[in-house]
Amino acid sequence: MQIVKSIVILSFCIIWIMQVNAQKEPLLIISDVSKRPSEITISTHSRYAPFPDSARINGHDYNGQHFAYMGHYDDSTVEIFVPKNINIKKPLELVIWFHGWNNNVDSAISFYGLTEQFRSANRNAIIVFPEGPKNAPDSYGGKLERPEMFALFINDILKKLEAAKVIPKKKQLTIKDCSISLAGHSGAYRVISKIIQYNKIDELLLFDAMYGGNEAYLHWIAENEAHRFIQIYTKDGGTFDNTHLIMNQLKDSLKVDILSVTEKELQMDHLQSSKPLFIFSENEHNEVITLNNNFYRFLHRWKKGDQWQGYTELPKGLKNWSN
Repeated sequence: MQIVKSIVILSFCIIWIMQVNAQKEPLLIISDVSKRPSEITISTHSRYAPFPDSARINGHDYNGQHFAYMGHYDDSTVEIFVPKNINIKKPLELVIWFHGWNNNVDSAISFYGLTEQFRSANRNAIIVFPEGPKNAPDSYGGKLERPEMFALFINDILKKLEAAKVIPKKKQLTIKDCSISLAGHSGAYRVISKIIQYNKIDELLLFDAMYGGNEAYLHWIAENEAHRFIQIYTKDGGTFDNTHLIMNQLKDSLKVDILSVTEKELQMDHLQSSKPLFIFSENEHNEVITLNNNFYRFLHRWKKGDQWQGYTELPKGLKNWSN
């Protein structure tokens, strides 16, 4: 029994040392800064990133398989993409993307063409990709599930952007100075549902991700008509029934006027509307991001005179990322 206690104590000592070391990281660790004309990609780390986190010191078990702490829950990587069209004189917008199960930051960016779609959307914003559970079937959001952590994470990212001379140091921006959008696929639903309970978030873009967190989502949608909400969902992705439950609760109990269309019916005016938008897709769980460049379509600020890219039509310069 004493041996077991000693092993447990030793394990917690190891994780404590690792987290202390993570918090002693220099303010800015940039492993790569690649530039096109005024376009910047920053690979860095944050002490406030989702992981490492002590709740996964013993790893995670799913379907009889063990996913160890090392290699799955010890990575504090954050990727930041700054498009060349950014105008820092305007109010700063940040888009935070959370990947889903059995994925990681690099594979998600590559497979779904996220930076290409983001660039084409021509949004005056910076997109941030924090590493979640790495290559593991797990929705746990690590440290970002705690009330104070997301604000600390955003403030840390802003300091890194200052150090990289993306934004002026004299501005000393904090989370209160930013408009923040959260976007994510599949298992990202959990960390997003935690963050919106404690922080001012202006926009949610969910890609077949409405598996739970219903109370948080219902409250966030209903509390402010200015909140922009889009959920695209599929028949077989596991979100169909719960999405319809949320739609019914919004309409019947909370008296919120919503829009519900199929992906084939989706038009520019649906995306211009301020109403919560639910889109049913006949495509597969991953294809809701890739096949019709929906990340681009949802992000773009559609206005009169824009050429609408309908179902299966691709914006110039983009492709079907599923192919």
